[in-house]
Amino acid sequence: MTITPRLLLDTSIAQLQTLASFLAEEMGEYRQRTVVATPEARACKEILLTISVLIPKLQAARYVVTDDSAARLGRCVDCEEG
Repeated sequence: MTITPRLLLDTSIAQLQTLASFLAEEMGEYRQRTVVATPEARACKEILLTISVLIPKLQAARYVVTDDSAARLGRCVDCEEG
């Protein structure tokens, strides 16, 4: 089975949204248990912030990527070359 760029983006976005939901839930539970931020809590917060920036960029990329043969070969769809 060949995976298309659009399918890869959709799958990645869905997985990142799931991860973001999990991390947000963990952060909420963590705040209820303790007042002092641990290195793990700071790492979770940083990951959550990074994912929250990445998801909209991937969603925007869905509108640029096409499933034609040039995209499957890794060529830029908007480039003048090849």
